[in-house]
Amino acid sequence: MNWFYADNGQQRGPVSEAEFDTLVAAGSIQATTLVWREGMAKWQPLAEARPGGSAAGGPPPALTASLDGAPPATTGGVVGGLVCSVCGQGFTEEQVIRFGPTIVCGGCKPVFLQRLREGATTGGAVSSAGTLTSAELLAADYSADIGGDLGRSWEIFKGDAGTIIGASLLVFLCMMAGGVIPFLGIILQLVLTGPLMGGLWNFYARKARGDQASIGDAFAGFGPRFLPLFLVQLIPVILSIVFVAVFVAGIFGVMIPGAAAGNSSGGKIVAGVGLTVAIVIGLIFYLVMIFFQICWGFAVPLVIDKGLDFWPALELSRKMVMKHFWWTLLLMVVVGFLAAIGALVCLIGMIVTGPWAFGALAQHYNRVFGRLRQGG
Repeated sequence: MNWFYADNGQQRGPVSEAEFDTLVAAGSIQATTLVWREGMAKWQPLAEARPGGSAAGGPPPALTASLDGAPPATTGGVVGGLVCSVCGQGFTEEQVIRFGPTIVCGGCKPVFLQRLREGATTGGAVSSAGTLTSAELLAADYSADIGGDLGRSWEIFKGDAGTIIGASLLVFLCMMAGGVIPFLGIILQLVLTGPLMGGLWNFYARKARGDQASIGDAFAGFGPRFLPLFLVQLIPVILSIVFVAVFVAGIFGVMIPGAAAGNSSGGKIVAGVGLTVAIVIGLIFYLVMIFFQICWGFAVPLVIDKGLDFWPALELSRKMVMKHFWWTLLLMVVVGFLAAIGALVCLIGMIVTGPWAFGALAQHYNRVFGRLRQGG
């Protein structure tokens, strides 16, 4: 029997009983998460839900009706049983603010107040949608949970390792195959990397949410989102080319004056100063390139998963990452190290550590951007 569940105010599913158990074990579905399956009269927190005696059939009742008004003060006595009316996540009494019958977490308070200023009431209208615009998402905050991301990614990987490994291998083999074609390889990689990575992000984002995902979802980039995916991947490539061009120009700028000055002491001083300046400039450009690579790290999934155009995706990714830049950097270092370990110990290990690391990034993406509505 299939289950449905609420995630950031959005209905997810259907998922099978086995997939549902995996999500519960991974912590993606918690005691306070609203769930429904055939036979249940209404959505209930997992801690209160009981299997129905008979299958009622048909689609689940409207999720928004379950989120309107004040959530229950407790969920079966479970600590942290208060549900934010904006994001739908569970919190303890100390972590929420009450506005009449409506409960709001600290991170969603700016969004809630903005909606009040726009004319919403505290009787439930604020929470009826459960999704945020780009401006509302930027007004809210999020928390980093690197250990939790790795743990949930590992549980999901164990639950469907064959599909996850198969999708990841096929995408990376396609990227490698384009590179081996003489002359056209560089152009093919430039054109295809964005759509291929977009499809892979689509697959992992669906897995992180608990949605059903097939290997075909890993190639969803070859569709209506092809052009923005190509463009969103092209910007970092252009930045890399600029870095290389500046560094090479700096080196030649050193060599030419040094050669003109000859082997004199003055020439050696000119060459030494020039080389130092070239190295410093190259290092600065390299750090700038790394900075933007991190800030733009979630632009590709925003294009394929949320339907943003390439520049709004780059900007939203940058602004959200800057809220917790050092935590994001640490996450990327950790997952990069995890993937490298698999490659160094044994290349076969890469088929395990690579998907595990990518899945952790998808978990973080889902926490940061999961509340964003389609189209921003």
